[in-house]
Amino acid sequence: ISTDVEGRIVFLNAVAEKLVGWNGSEAERRNLDEVFRIVNENSRQPVENPAMRALRDGKIVGLANHTVLIARDGSERPIDDSAAPIRDDHGNLFGSVLVFRDITERRRTEMALRESERRFREMADAMPQIVWTARPDGSIDYTNRQWRELTGLPAAMANDGWDQILHPDDGGPARERWAASVHSGAPFEMEVRLLDRRGGGYRWHLVRIVAARDDAGAIARWVGAGTDIHEQKRSEASAHFLAAASAALTSVVDYESTLQKVAKFAVPSFADWSAVDIANGDGTLRRLAVAHQQANQVELAHELMREYPPDPQSPGGAFDVLRTRKPQIVYEITDDDLVMAARDPRHLQMLRSLGLKSYMCVPLMVSGVPLGVVTFATAESGRRYTDADLALAVELAHRAGVAIENTRLYQALREADRRKDEFLATLAHELRNPLSPIRNALELLKIPRLDEAAARHSREILERQVHHLVRLVDDLLDVSRVTRSKIELRKEPVEFATVVARAVETAAPLIELQGHHLEISVSSESLLLDADPVRLAQVVANLLTNSAKYTEANGRIWLTAAREENQAVLRVRDTGIGIAPDMLPHVFDLFVQADQTSAKTQGGLGIGLTLVKNLVEMHGGRVEAHSAGLGKGCEFVVRLPLTARQADEPVDAKVAEVSQPAPKSGHRLLVVDDNHDAAISLAMLLRMLGHEVEVANDGRSALEMAPAIRPSVIFLDIGMPGMDGYEVARRLRQRPDMKHVVLVALTGWGQQADRRRSKDAGFDHHLVKPAEAKAIQMLLAEVATQA
Repeated sequence: ISTDVEGRIVFLNAVAEKLVGWNGSEAERRNLDEVFRIVNENSRQPVENPAMRALRDGKIVGLANHTVLIARDGSERPIDDSAAPIRDDHGNLFGSVLVFRDITERRRTEMALRESERRFREMADAMPQIVWTARPDGSIDYTNRQWRELTGLPAAMANDGWDQILHPDDGGPARERWAASVHSGAPFEMEVRLLDRRGGGYRWHLVRIVAARDDAGAIARWVGAGTDIHEQKRSEASAHFLAAASAALTSVVDYESTLQKVAKFAVPSFADWSAVDIANGDGTLRRLAVAHQQANQVELAHELMREYPPDPQSPGGAFDVLRTRKPQIVYEITDDDLVMAARDPRHLQMLRSLGLKSYMCVPLMVSGVPLGVVTFATAESGRRYTDADLALAVELAHRAGVAIENTRLYQALREADRRKDEFLATLAHELRNPLSPIRNALELLKIPRLDEAAARHSREILERQVHHLVRLVDDLLDVSRVTRSKIELRKEPVEFATVVARAVETAAPLIELQGHHLEISVSSESLLLDADPVRLAQVVANLLTNSAKYTEANGRIWLTAAREENQAVLRVRDTGIGIAPDMLPHVFDLFVQADQTSAKTQGGLGIGLTLVKNLVEMHGGRVEAHSAGLGKGCEFVVRLPLTARQADEPVDAKVAEVSQPAPKSGHRLLVVDDNHDAAISLAMLLRMLGHEVEVANDGRSALEMAPAIRPSVIFLDIGMPGMDGYEVARRLRQRPDMKHVVLVALTGWGQQADRRRSKDAGFDHHLVKPAEAKAIQMLLAEVATQA
């Protein structure tokens, strides 16, 4: 509608005609208030016409939307209206224009929205989730009943209350992501922990927020909901915790490391405090590990354990769990509980300093046997343990027990594998030792017109070494039969003195070779056994051979046999290298030997003592090993049951003592080997090749002879007793006159590590026994060309 300067109508458009009920001709020149009547929608009082105000003030009148238009026929409809003055080109006012519209549908929509809002809030209050709405800028304008009950904050405080109810770890990330969503209009989803003022502590919620948009696509409101997922998260955390714990436990190599890792792993995700106590054989507990995030608190726990150790007779706690093998839980620890548990004021003060809130103690079982207990406690986190937590603690302790058992099995398997590797290397060494003189003797026998003495000596070497090989194979077959219970004893009444005499005869060559002094004392009283004489002699011979091998040259060995009650007791004692305490329980295990790198050992397959133990037990007896430690010798004691029958006459048990053979000594080439046959056969072969050769049978002799004969090449065995070839080589290289001598390692040890070690010791070449004559000739030819 337009008017003149007096407010009389000049023009109505078609919409205005329809709304006011006047046509243009009828309304023309009428006062505007007559045609366009409006009232306030609430008070129903007349409202000043905006066009008249525009004419009066000469200014635009802004939009008004709380007015009702009363049409010519008296009908009413809500409108919004505005007006503006009209001026000519000179700025003179000559009229006004009134603009208005019917907003009936909008009012209907607003009412529907208000009803919808009412129903939404009614529904939201009935939902188990927390629900809220926010304005387009992200500020909260509504929260449902669950929100208010959970957080204790009304909607009016919700915007400022996020910092109060969000967990510190989640607050920053949640606010940042929510701000990003408000900026981009993208949906928001996040797992957060909200403070539960009803039950205390924080509870996990899955929060989802989406934007509600108007017809133009603009954000009209944000609608958010939070679902309680605390139990789900706890189950997931428990599963993740156990999986991570299991993964961590697979990387440890001993049980103490396993348990220390359990204690540390539980803090802080599962406990504020964690401790592991191991049961000692004397009925006490040993605190193996304590874990807490603060080091000073850990020291406090240790101090508490030292000053106030647990009472073994206490009806609850670690000892009770150990006795009953049942877990215990204290859901909530009160100060009254601490007062009752305290033994004195200082004890109470220390207990209070721990700040304990809840407690669990579970048994640690390994292969069905209680090893100790694992304790978990909460403090500063305020967490209270539940039965679900106790089940988790029991499962964790079970997995720790399985890890410990697996660790033990792994260590046993690794040890068995190590022994197998050592055995195979030792077997190769032991086989190469006799093969070397055999090859040398065969090379000698190939020489045309070999004199009879040399030929006879070569045949003797072959015979001895073949016998040695047969003995090695027999031992291997014996241990295989014994361990598989395939061996049969051929028992008969036999005097123990006779068995001892046969065994001494078997072991005498090695004892003589080492220059040992053997003292024998056998009781003249009859010691009648129901036994297999061959196998029993093998037992005694193996013990004597063991002492001879592990005793330095010119040592002492004692053998005694006597009656003790109804048993025949054999004792073999020596002044040898002794047995380390950690090795003592394993000396009868298969393939177990003293350190093969030791210069004091004579090698062997590591099966002799296993045969001894099995054969003795097959005879109904038992064998023990004793040693005061390394370098202090050892003693083996065999106890065998006597038969009821006794010999009529005493047995003469005198056995001749073995004397030490005089060593041979001998120029240009020096052969050093404690195996006489190997040394002599190689020397003979080298002499046949036109070389001057001297022989030494031990390291010290080699060191004495080398400066005198000034050899160009020294063939030096490595595995010699007293002083091994490595030490001899190092000492030779320290002498100025020996720096250019060619050192050739001649050994049964041929692995890559052995070759590196010989090179480091100063050897120029490394030949593995039995070395081929052609290889030796080529080596000597190479030396000649380099001289």
